[in-house]
Amino acid sequence: MSRLKVLLRGAQISDLNLSPDREYIGGRKESCDIRLQPEKGISREHFKLKFEEGRWVLHSLSRFGEIFSLGQRVETTPLEHGQIFQIPPYEFTLSDIPDSQSDNVNANEMPQAGENERTVIGVAQQVPYIKLMSSDGAVREMLRLEVGDVWAAGRDPSCQIIIPDQRVSRRQFEVRKINGIYTIIDLTSVNGTFLNGSPISSTDPQPLKSGDAITVLDNTMYFELHDPNFQYRMERIEVPPLQMPGTGIDDVQEIGLDDFSGQYQGGEYDPNQDMNYPQEIDQGYYQEQLNPDGSPFTGMPGDQMQGDFYNMQQGAPAPEQQGPPQTPAVQAWNRFKNNKPVFFSVIALFLVGMYFLSEVINAPVQQKKQQVFNPDDPLARLKPEERENVSLWYNNAEKALRQQAFTIAKENLDNIHKLLPLGYKDSKLYEAEALNGEQTLLTQQETERREKEQAELMALIKATLEKCEKSIVPETTPEGLQECLAPVTINDPTNVDAERMIAQVRKTIADRQAREDAALVAKTQREQLKAIFTRAEGVHETGFPKKAIKAYREVIDSELPDPDGLKDTSALRIKFIQKKLEERNSNNISSAELFLKDGKFKEGIMALRTALLFDPDNQTIKDKIERYSNDLRNQVKVMYQESIIDENFGYVDGSDTRPGAKDKWKKILDVDLEDGDYYRKAYIKLKRYGVF
Repeated sequence: MSRLKVLLRGAQISDLNLSPDREYIGGRKESCDIRLQPEKGISREHFKLKFEEGRWVLHSLSRFGEIFSLGQRVETTPLEHGQIFQIPPYEFTLSDIPDSQSDNVNANEMPQAGENERTVIGVAQQVPYIKLMSSDGAVREMLRLEVGDVWAAGRDPSCQIIIPDQRVSRRQFEVRKINGIYTIIDLTSVNGTFLNGSPISSTDPQPLKSGDAITVLDNTMYFELHDPNFQYRMERIEVPPLQMPGTGIDDVQEIGLDDFSGQYQGGEYDPNQDMNYPQEIDQGYYQEQLNPDGSPFTGMPGDQMQGDFYNMQQGAPAPEQQGPPQTPAVQAWNRFKNNKPVFFSVIALFLVGMYFLSEVINAPVQQKKQQVFNPDDPLARLKPEERENVSLWYNNAEKALRQQAFTIAKENLDNIHKLLPLGYKDSKLYEAEALNGEQTLLTQQETERREKEQAELMALIKATLEKCEKSIVPETTPEGLQECLAPVTINDPTNVDAERMIAQVRKTIADRQAREDAALVAKTQREQLKAIFTRAEGVHETGFPKKAIKAYREVIDSELPDPDGLKDTSALRIKFIQKKLEERNSNNISSAELFLKDGKFKEGIMALRTALLFDPDNQTIKDKIERYSNDLRNQVKVMYQESIIDENFGYVDGSDTRPGAKDKWKKILDVDLEDGDYYRKAYIKLKRYGVF
């Protein structure tokens, strides 16, 4: 058979028998076979133990939780006897137990408590108490913690442990019961909570032992564990009657132990009330005791309600003192009980006598045991002082392991192994626990360090992002923002907020550049349109209306923006020029018509040509010029033919009564157009005859 021992922060919380016929699931889920507390890093189903091919195999079921064995992170690993694996803050040890030893263990797990038997360590149910002390060191109140597994302390009336001090936080600390272990944790109080003079954490619960002192400012209280059947067991002890000299009473009743406040354990009196019993108690093993009246014993006076405060101060009236008058014998007995020095002296003498009697009875048996030499006992080969040292070192190692002082435990175990290389009891197993405990602590410390660094880094990143975002203005450049965001980009290059801010600044700059470019283009286009308009104005000033109209058309037809309204101005100019052209053409045509009517074809044609200069596309004027030019050509042609006839007959100069050829040629120059065919012919004839 195999056993799995489970420790939480060095304190054992369970010891399970493993059956090869089934598999075991461990985690914080309620249905798990190995139930773990919802600590940080513990999954709902964290691991599985399964018996495969003659040995137990560990399988990881968690995607994020880590399992360590022999200092390495594992997913699946076979387990050997004594092997330890950790799931921080838990530690598990697998050990193989022979069947015979297992049967003995199972048989011994169900002790039966008789009426007069001694207190059985490990099976007695313990009840937690908070003992509140007054400023003068006296017990002010004794509070029994009964209902639930969590008890809050503070000045708030809703707390189970009320501390009547306005300086104390409303909720100062909590006492918690986890897997049978009592722990204490501070509730982020203002003044802090101290356990045995040392401050306690607000994140990591610390184990409580009976007798531990809890201090808040100048308020002191003690945590104690009491056996609720202690008083019943003390009442069952048969004490012979004592005759007290000087009392004047012959018959003194048997001594009762109602007011005896010491602790009786295993038949011996312990005045220090050391209640550090093992805290792994199976409730099923406890056989309930009864009060003398037949009711279940609760550890409280019979007239006290469950959960109420009751006074434990000396001098408080006992229940039996209230009621009808007492007999002289009872009064004498009460005076004896109230005389505490005498009463406790008698009890101490009685217990010392019983102790020496038991030593005398057991001495021969012990001597006989010492004379028997067991070659299988590793201590048999050591000297007596070495055996004592080994036992002391072993106990120190066990205590150090419970307190997670792994370095001290290892030093004591090393001392044992120097004398006993093969080990003593579970020293080899403890050594492995110490080594793995150190590794676990280092792992936890490293994890806490990384988490702290990560938290500080996230705070730095958040503060840097807030500062840089507030510093963004329209003039901010990407380079300047990246310099501000350097702590963020170095530690988190893909930070979404940093990328968003840089993209925002770049977009702002791009939009501003686009606006500037658009303004520059608009300015350039404006200047270009203005240049075209200026050129059209120059053409207009030269007096060529058609060319001016064409130039103004270029302004109107241009696709350039027109913020100054130059296109509208050009349209007005064209309209004005066209109106002037129409007026001038009308005047020229009218003048031409008058010349033509008088037979002055040359003057008429010249007037029409002048009109055509202002309106070159006027087809009507062109048609008239062509018609009248043909008429003029025919008229001049007749004159030129007559002059040629006169020249042929030698009549060139002419006379007063009759013009000659020269006279006719001169007339042709007067009436014909300079670009006419007969004008040039007449000019040549006159030049031949020496007129020009």
